Amino acid sequence: MWPAVEEGTNVWHLATGNRMNTPVGPGERGVTTAMAWITKPDDADDGLAFGTEGGYLCVWKKAKGEANFVEIFCDLLNSSQEGREVTAIAYDTTSGQLAVIHRSEVMHRFAIDGAMQPISLKSVRMMKHWPQAVAFGQTSALGPELWTFGREDGEIRIHDQEGKMLKTRTTGTVMGHAAVNVRDDVLVVDDVAQGAALYRMSSTERVRTFEVPCDERRSRNVSFHDGGATIVIGSDHGNVYLFDRRTGDINDVLNIGAVDWVQSIACSDLGGIPVIITGRSGESTGKTELQVWEKNTVVTATSDSYGRNRRPLLEDGRWLLCVGLSVLFILENILCIPVLRWVRNTTYSYLGIPSFGAEAA
Repeated sequence: MWPAVEEGTNVWHLATGNRMNTPVGPGERGVTTAMAWITKPDDADDGLAFGTEGGYLCVWKKAKGEANFVEIFCDLLNSSQEGREVTAIAYDTTSGQLAVIHRSEVMHRFAIDGAMQPISLKSVRMMKHWPQAVAFGQTSALGPELWTFGREDGEIRIHDQEGKMLKTRTTGTVMGHAAVNVRDDVLVVDDVAQGAALYRMSSTERVRTFEVPCDERRSRNVSFHDGGATIVIGSDHGNVYLFDRRTGDINDVLNIGAVDWVQSIACSDLGGIPVIITGRSGESTGKTELQVWEKNTVVTATSDSYGRNRRPLLEDGRWLLCVGLSVLFILENILCIPVLRWVRNTTYSYLGIPSFGAEAA
């Protein structure tokens, strides 16, 4: 999925590269500014929630086996007149809750029912906090925590089910984006002045900084990738950086082919292979392409795609050589041809196998 200014919200099927049919035309609710997939553990239907610059929340649904999305919900959310833009959306699969935040210090929490309809749970105003990103944290007896990340104020705030602030952490940085990995108790934020900053969730203490060169302080999406082992972040000069989370080393640098702002990135997997999707965000660039990058893996497994055991290629080759040597041994003793003995002994020497047979006789 990807937002588009001129053509509305577009959805692609990654496996085929085909664009899917969507129910709403371009620009009817304003520019799409945030989105999240909606999935349920016991439901095969797919849902897509997205917010717009004008403050609308829309939910689309695609039933299993269907090719098209249908619109389930669309409404203008309550927010101030000057800051209606939806800056971020997050969905929690376990609780089935959806969080939506506005630039105008407003946060909404919804429950998504079986028909993909959002049911309002709570709306609160966060004074002097201008959130740029939102994510669900640990789940307590009362429900999941909600983490918000302020851009200009540089604050990380943790809220309970009722919207009450449980904890706040002032980072002293301008944050452009954030991603949370609850399983590993870490989160990463885009420190627009330095790069990606890794924090421990339990203590909200900064663990490491992954420096990214920059000429301008622009927001860049950050994401965990490849099972959380890699941190991915965009740049203002056409590169996407992949950092090893534990060592801080750069594992790879993806270049989009232009010296431009790469703000939009998304990480997923396709058939078990980690993929990264990048989009250009420069001004006056016209139509831009989405680039899908997949991890280049070297196949060293000892079983095929059906789970049957198979030997590596080198081992198979050695078995073939052994069979060939056995044939040579038989022919040598039956035909008494010296050259066959020389070939056999030379091959044994190459493989590091002591010669035996005719010499020992």
